[in-house]
Amino acid sequence: MSGRIELVVGVCTKDCASTIRGVLEAVDQGLARFFTGRRALIVVSDGFSSDGTREVAAGVPTRAELAVLPQRGGPGKGMGVRTILEEAASRRAQAIALVDGDLTSIRPEWMELLLSPVLAGASLVVPIYLRHPHDGVITNHLAYPVVNALLGLGVRQPIGGEFALSGKLAEALLASPVFPSRFGIDIFITVTGAVLGGGVVQAALGVKEHESTKRYADPEALLVPMFHQVAGTLFRLLHHFRDHVKKVKGVRDVPQVGELPPVEPAPVPVDEGRLLARFRRLVGERIEGKNTFLGPLAEEVVGLSGLPLDGFRFPVPLWAEAVYRAICAFPSSCDVLGVLEPLWQGRYLAFVRQTKGLPVAEAEQVIRDQLADFSRLRGIVEGCL
Repeated sequence: MSGRIELVVGVCTKDCASTIRGVLEAVDQGLARFFTGRRALIVVSDGFSSDGTREVAAGVPTRAELAVLPQRGGPGKGMGVRTILEEAASRRAQAIALVDGDLTSIRPEWMELLLSPVLAGASLVVPIYLRHPHDGVITNHLAYPVVNALLGLGVRQPIGGEFALSGKLAEALLASPVFPSRFGIDIFITVTGAVLGGGVVQAALGVKEHESTKRYADPEALLVPMFHQVAGTLFRLLHHFRDHVKKVKGVRDVPQVGELPPVEPAPVPVDEGRLLARFRRLVGERIEGKNTFLGPLAEEVVGLSGLPLDGFRFPVPLWAEAVYRAICAFPSSCDVLGVLEPLWQGRYLAFVRQTKGLPVAEAEQVIRDQLADFSRLRGIVEGCL
């Protein structure tokens, strides 16, 4: 490939043979409809699929130039994104959008919502979706409150998966010494883009549905590895940008393009009994009787592990303080994320039980209400960074 490209849309895939055609068709339609006359390139960065994803993708006819590439440098979504950004940099792209290859709800309009703000001068566009409150397990209970309270960036879904960024920001990301190789790539883009300055915009993309949601019922299949990678990257970034964290005063509003539709997203199945059993087992293995960063919080956590499912609770202040203690202990203390993991699942279980049957808007308010405790306790982190 050669010659300058104005727009690049990158699609990360890993065994997405059943969804990649629909994603590419929506992307190509969006580019043709909203960016007529602009040179565009679609890059499929494939993470070593074994189901024929690359072959399906290469067979999709597109009006935009299409490149189907094996991602460079090993496995992990971060390496897939890096491959896309390197291609974009080599073609001197003005604006780059990133979408996941397992999406089932993508629409052509997403291209306009993501790319137009960058062409108008924004450096970063992050998504905001209408998601079921029991989806976004890491977003709702970790990434959202921490990014708002500690980094002062008022975005609702900082690890949504769909982004757009300027060519200048893409170059800065590629040069960063903390560029992650795996699931931490989304939080890395959001945090780095926010700290480096420039305009940040939220794009309302509507309902997000994707194939990986189906694996949430089995936490160890997807969510636990993702939690470790996202939390580890977030904590590493907070230490890397410690001076910025200390200067944050309040949460800055982020403008939004587009509107979320007045619909109810599909429910996400949650095996509450299995979550409680796993919470109890991990508290017994990793916290009870152990010397961890939790200090006096450990006794309270052990007490909560003895509660029956019908009466289970996990207070937000306890969770917020535990997260902040973990940030302070990271990475010098042994197995910080392994200790935090059962607390995260305990908090999620308590949230599921609290919001089960509530309308989406009411459950959403419960999520947003966490910010009060995360903001009130942020001095814990300021004192240790």
